[in-house]
Amino acid sequence: MPDKICLTIMSGSIDRLTGAAILASGAVSMDMEVEIFLQLWGVYAFKKDVMHQNMNLSEFGELGEKVAQRIQELKLPMWFELLKQAKELGKVKIYACSLASNIWDVKKEDLEMVDDIIGAGEWIEKMREAKINLFI
Repeated sequence: MPDKICLTIMSGSIDRLTGAAILASGAVSMDMEVEIFLQLWGVYAFKKDVMHQNMNLSEFGELGEKVAQRIQELKLPMWFELLKQAKELGKVKIYACSLASNIWDVKKEDLEMVDDIIGAGEWIEKMREAKINLFI
């Protein structure tokens, strides 16, 4: 059984989502299993009508345009492109929190890349099996 990392993503800001996507990509490249649990703003960021327009930063928001320009200059993929690549390369599962999904009134088909909608109890069981657990 491969080692597993669990990422709980509460944030919907692109800087934190980029950090999570980089960790997921790195773990997959090390043959680790990756499971991601989206909470409130994380679920919002994965909505099909939000994902590609979201340019919110968690800190130093006034630098948003500069960061976006620098990302383009460096030809870095966006966070959702990194996650799609990680899913293609390895075992990456993305779950949306059932309560957060109810708050946003979304179903699985309203969300990009989400494999299932689960409750906190099921997520805690998955975290118990992981070697690494991170909250982002």
